[in-house]
Amino acid sequence: MAVLDRRTLIAGAVSLAGAGALPRLALAAMPANGTYRYQVLRNGKPFGNYSLVFATAGDSTTVTTDVAMQAKIAGLTVFNYRHHCEEIWKAGRFQEMHSQSQRDSDKDFCTAVRGTSGGINITNKSGPLIAPPMANPYTHWNGGVLQGPLFNPENGSMLRLTAQSMGHEPFVMGNGARATGLHWAVRGESEIDEWYDEAGMWMGLKAVFPDKSIVEYRRL
Repeated sequence: MAVLDRRTLIAGAVSLAGAGALPRLALAAMPANGTYRYQVLRNGKPFGNYSLVFATAGDSTTVTTDVAMQAKIAGLTVFNYRHHCEEIWKAGRFQEMHSQSQRDSDKDFCTAVRGTSGGINITNKSGPLIAPPMANPYTHWNGGVLQGPLFNPENGSMLRLTAQSMGHEPFVMGNGARATGLHWAVRGESEIDEWYDEAGMWMGLKAVFPDKSIVEYRRL
């Protein structure tokens, strides 16, 4: 079971390097005007929801991610998180992204646009930076980018991790059914286990927070 920083898990903030020798996962098919929904569980109990919406026009696809999570103790909210992210892909290549996030009273944002020189121009509340031309936002749905440099869609920061294919293993979906998917283990600065179906579409993840709670995202 992976141990994962809570903020990293919620935002999908992972960047991978040095994994060129591993089996490559195909770019996820981008369904035209498709919607995918996921339930978020913490220790087997409802913790929030996660949705992906695909809207395609010609060779351009907009992928919108919305995340909402909340935890209460004795009726009082002790954790409240919202994340909204819009990505634009053209002909299967990342073009730009705009996101806004709020964790309790802490707000964050990130804008990433592919520059004319090929690099990714990123703006966040700390200032501008440039990501490598092959960098992509790690927004979970696209397992095809796991073996390249990735940046945090919440704040634009880069991390160095490695991804290893664990082969085909069972995964419990949101309706309780067991399905087999390709399991990828991401290890390094943060750790996370992801599953993808044969089409390369994200099935969900499983991880452990620092407080030892088990967190799962399951596709409905």
